[in-house]
Amino acid sequence: MMRTKFEIITTILMVFLFLSCSSSGGETPPPPPSENLTPPEKTIGTVPENGEPCADYTEVINDDSKVLIYFKWSAAQNAENYNLVILEGSNEVFSSTFNVLETEVQLDRGKTYSWFLTSINEDGETKGDTYSFTSPGTPVGNFAPYSAEITVTFNTQMQVSWMGNDEDGDILTYDVTVKNNDLVLAEEVGFGDTSLNPLDFEPGAIYDVEVISKDPYESASVSKTTVTAPN
Repeated sequence: MMRTKFEIITTILMVFLFLSCSSSGGETPPPPPSENLTPPEKTIGTVPENGEPCADYTEVINDDSKVLIYFKWSAAQNAENYNLVILEGSNEVFSSTFNVLETEVQLDRGKTYSWFLTSINEDGETKGDTYSFTSPGTPVGNFAPYSAEITVTFNTQMQVSWMGNDEDGDILTYDVTVKNNDLVLAEEVGFGDTSLNPLDFEPGAIYDVEVISKDPYESASVSKTTVTAPN
C-alpha cells in the first residue's frame, strides 16, 4: 500500500524530532570555573630571628650533635595550613605542613640554615620570604652565608637591593635574578654590589627576585621573594 505524500512528510518530521531530542539529551556541559578564588596571603616568619645565631632552642638528650630549634610565624589571612621548608645550602633537610603557627624541628648543631613558609588553602598557595639562622654549636669547617635579606621598592622605577651576612665574616658575592613570569629582567653572576640598577616595571605585575649568597669556600644560601608592583 503506497503512502500518501502527507504520510511521508509526517514520518520525516517525526524522525527529525526524535534525532533532535536524542542529541539534546546528552550530558549537561560543566559550569564555568569560578572566578572568585581567594588564595591565602603571605605569612611572616618571626622565630628564629633572621640573619642571626639561633637563641631559642632546646638541648637533645643523649645527642650532643643535635638541637631542637623553635620556629614561629604569623597567621596569614585566608590560610588553612602552612608548609615549612628548611634548607642547608640548596639541600632540603625538612618539609612538613602544619595547621598551627609554631613547631620544633631537630637539626644539626653549628650549621647555617635557610627556611621559608608557604600559606595554603583550597584556592591556592602563596610562598613567603626566605629567612636564615645559625644553629648553636661549633661548626665543622666553614659556616655557609646567611640568606640575603631582599628589599624591593617602587617609585618611578623598581629598585632591588639586599643585605648579605656571614657568621665567619667572609667576603660574599651574589648571583641575582629578577623575573616577570619567565621573562628575565635582570641577571648578575658573581656580583659584588648589594643593589641593581633601577628597573622599569608594569603596574600590577608580579616579580620574582632570587639572590644566591656565596662565600669563597663554595658555600651558598638562596633567598627568594615575590612582590607585586603598585597600580
